[in-house]
Amino acid sequence: MTEVDTDAVLAEARAQGIHTMPVPTPFAVGRINCYLIEGSPLTLIDAGPRSEQSLAELDIHINDAGHRVEDVELIVATHQHIDHIGLIKTVADRSGAEVAALDKSVERLATFGESSDAEDDLAVSLMLRHGVAEDIAIALRNLSDGYRHWGDKVEVTMPLAAGEYLELGDRKLKVLHRPGHSPSDTVFWDEERRMAFGGDHLLSHISSNPLISRPLDGSPGRTRSLIDYTASLKETRRMPIDLMLSGHGDPITDHAGLIGKRLESQKRRLEKIHGILAEEPRSAHAVAEAIWGNVAVTQAFLTLSEVIGHLDILMDAGQVDEREDGDLLIYEVTE
Repeated sequence: MTEVDTDAVLAEARAQGIHTMPVPTPFAVGRINCYLIEGSPLTLIDAGPRSEQSLAELDIHINDAGHRVEDVELIVATHQHIDHIGLIKTVADRSGAEVAALDKSVERLATFGESSDAEDDLAVSLMLRHGVAEDIAIALRNLSDGYRHWGDKVEVTMPLAAGEYLELGDRKLKVLHRPGHSPSDTVFWDEERRMAFGGDHLLSHISSNPLISRPLDGSPGRTRSLIDYTASLKETRRMPIDLMLSGHGDPITDHAGLIGKRLESQKRRLEKIHGILAEEPRSAHAVAEAIWGNVAVTQAFLTLSEVIGHLDILMDAGQVDEREDGDLLIYEVTE
């Protein structure tokens, strides 16, 4: 993979009427890249988390591009996470903009508070089931509650079906559902210009964590997020993309090479987890501790999602089984 001249790439995007606007988030991933697309309608892709600082910086970015927040006519959400949707309602209220998002995510976005509670319930039950101590699970639930004010309900006025086109003047974006990092991940693909707005589907500097979530269709249980994500990455790798503008970090100019690295890393992780379980059966959280040591409290659910995702793949391949041990699920290699 060649090194990207980020300034040159973003300058070329600006020349095509696309302004990259990084705004702060409360998360370790750092700033989120929002994108303002010139034309009719004047379009904002993602809006950042709901905070005075983020809104102030978004205001400055839009002003620097020669517009005001009140001029925005369409807001597009790439997925359901609060660092991407938190300010959508605020911007829509100020501007009267339409709001577009994947049709399958409409209810999830409209019921932000209730959906967040349900996600937290799922996370706590999974942590307890897979070996995370109860006090840590409760602490993480409280931490999630503390982040809740960074998000907000979103009323989608323009639901988008996968495969349809979002028309922005002379620019047409194909709507591609790419679940994995979240169940609502959506890539917007400009076929003519061979560029895509990727949200968190693919990031240049870190692997997007395939977070376990509730299914978008409201069915019981959990997503098999890494299995979904792997299938999504393989679909994206086949596309003739010259440039992907992502939700965090630098633009991507070799998506196929980067996806190859991510899949190779996944293969190594699968082998490592299989080897750990070959030593002795253990819970998913115990596997996480064997990989990363004493897992930080704030990372317990992230690492658990990562391990469970790989265990899903190993079980599908017939290499690992799970069994009940009291209230715990224990994993062991097959004979």
